[in-house]
Amino acid sequence: MTSRLFTSRDSEILTALTQKVRLFTLRQITAHWWGGELANARRRLRILSEARLIQRQTVRARTLPPLEWPVSEWTPGQSSPDFGSIAHRLQSRWKRRPVRSRTAFVATHRAARFLGGTSSQTMKAPTQATHDIGVAQVWLRFSSVDPRQAAAWHGEDLMAHTRVRQKLPDAFLLNPEGTPVAVIEFGGSYDSRRLRDFHLDCASRRLPYQIW
Repeated sequence: MTSRLFTSRDSEILTALTQKVRLFTLRQITAHWWGGELANARRRLRILSEARLIQRQTVRARTLPPLEWPVSEWTPGQSSPDFGSIAHRLQSRWKRRPVRSRTAFVATHRAARFLGGTSSQTMKAPTQATHDIGVAQVWLRFSSVDPRQAAAWHGEDLMAHTRVRQKLPDAFLLNPEGTPVAVIEFGGSYDSRRLRDFHLDCASRRLPYQIW
């Protein structure tokens, strides 16, 4: 990889794909890093693909609902939330949201080796693309409104070794010492039981959480 190829914007995208999230859609990348300039985004992504740093994939995913704020937040010391009410809000937001083919990009194994992260070049479950795109959109929201928390964000694949045979949230926020101080979960269309199990796991560890 030459200096001609490697720019600060390239670094941001590749770091996000190896340490924060599993994938971005072309639309997400274009909106966040190129202000909607599709031709310029495609041109640069083609260069990164030719350098074998990212890989283009076609995925099937639902159209995301707006993700401006968490659906639920909890901090140790607060009472347990109303899981039924949260589940209703999560499930209701997917009505009339069709499944469509989308162009997505993942980091390659080469990029992961270079940056010391992980790669989703071989997706474990392509049917979970909606979830992964949702997680990516939440990170993009963090990046826009609170860059410090976006920098503290560590994706689940990067943290999997810390949760062997335990529940693994979508992301952890780490303090400068590397200790988790909060977790983030994209709630998808979780039911009340899944929400309760997630809450109990976080409560047992005294970890604040957000569900998006």
